[in-house]
Amino acid sequence: MKLKTILFSLLTVSALTACEDLFEDGSMQPDGSTPSVTVHAPSNNQSVVASQGMQLDVTIVDKDLVKELDVTVKGENAESALMNFKRYPAKNVVEVDTLLSFTGVAPGAYTLYIKATDRRTNVEQQEIKFTVK
Repeated sequence: MKLKTILFSLLTVSALTACEDLFEDGSMQPDGSTPSVTVHAPSNNQSVVASQGMQLDVTIVDKDLVKELDVTVKGENAESALMNFKRYPAKNVVEVDTLLSFTGVAPGAYTLYIKATDRRTNVEQQEIKFTVK
């Protein structure tokens, strides 16, 4: 009987200490530490040939897990997005390495928005302006 009580106590203590939110009062409010968004490619004011596409290489790091990644491309005067995709990675480090296709896109000025939201709703956004030829 004593062995069961000791094992139960150890299990309870380990379960409670593994749950850091219990000791942080369960608050999921922003804590002021925004995700770190590093854009390796494209560079700001880059020119892109529509038929070749554009390399997107981004690293996002956050101590509270990256909850949502939102990538949007809009024209200079456009109300709606030309391209938009969201991912829900739930990781501390997120790497995106892909090719964005602009086949059939009209030449002009565009903006790429990369927005990362962490588990505590802290948000960081980067804007990259580019031109499609």
